Formats: sequence, C-alpha cells, structure tokens
Amino acid sequence: MVTRSEVYSLFYSGDVVVKLATAQDLYGRYGQELALRPDIMSQLAMMQVSERALQARMGTMGMGKTCTQCAGRQGGGCCSRFMASENDVLQLLMNLLAGIQVSIQQDDLIECCFLGVAGCVLIMKPMFCLNYNCSHITGKEESSVLLLLEQQTGDLLRKQAILEQLLLDFFYENL
Repeated sequence: MVTRSEVYSLFYSGDVVVKLATAQDLYGRYGQELALRPDIMSQLAMMQVSERALQARMGTMGMGKTCTQCAGRQGGGCCSRFMASENDVLQLLMNLLAGIQVSIQQDDLIECCFLGVAGCVLIMKPMFCLNYNCSHITGKEESSVLLLLEQQTGDLLRKQAILEQLLLDFFYENL
C-alpha cells in the first residue's frame, strides 16, 4: 500500500507529458474497474451534464469568438503553455473516463498543448482554465450573465472535486 504522500506525488507532480502518461497508464490498468463503480460513473455523468450546460452558456455569450480573437493577438490568450501544467493526473484520467481521446495536440512552446484547432480537447479542466475574469469577457457582459457563468462554473468545479476525491479514495485502496 502506498502512502498519501506518494499518491499526491504521483498525481500532482511532474510535467504535463509525465502526467498524461500516468493517466493513460492508470486508465489502461483500472479503467474497466472504475467504469463498474456506480459512485464514480454517477458523479462523472453529473459532471458531464454540468460541463455541457457551461459550454452552452459560453456559446450564448459568444466566448469562443472572444477567446479566439484574443488568442490570435501578439502574446496569445489565456490558454498558454503554462496552463497545461495546471492539469493533474486525475483531471486527465477523468477526461479519459469520459471517453475523451486525450493527447498532446501541439507543442509550439506558446499555447497549451491540449489546445486543438477546435479549442481545448479537455472537458474536465483545471480551475484556472475555468476562471473567466478576463476584461474582454467581463467588460461586455451584464453582471447577471456573469453571475450565471460563475454559478455554472462553480457547479462544475464542485462536482469535479467530488469525483477527484472518489478517485483518490479508490487509488488509496488499490495502488
């Protein structure tokens, strides 16, 4: 049995390439077993509903266009190479469990490596990737619209934290 410190080191340390390899290894070794756990699959399903609702909200706000325009400027946008390292093994594993084909999309040393031609390939993201306090967003939206965005983001992050704890509990027992 591994210690909590060893589990934390495995899940939260290292560069993004190592984290992705670890997530893929864990998915290969434990994916079927995790898929049989009603608590984990139920929480994952609830997260996916919240993620789709957040995507719909962002769509009605035109955030895709806003973020794409910003990303095309000198210095890029919020989805920088630095942000890729905010992902941890469990978030990447959650994406794999949700059926996302998680892979490095590009390595231009400027943008996040998970940023593909149609946007981010991840549906479960680090908190910082869901922090929509950019002036290009806040400056053009009514406070009531921003409040709804914040509420939906918070809902997704709460559900993600619950799933993360379920996965931690599973791996404490099984690694």
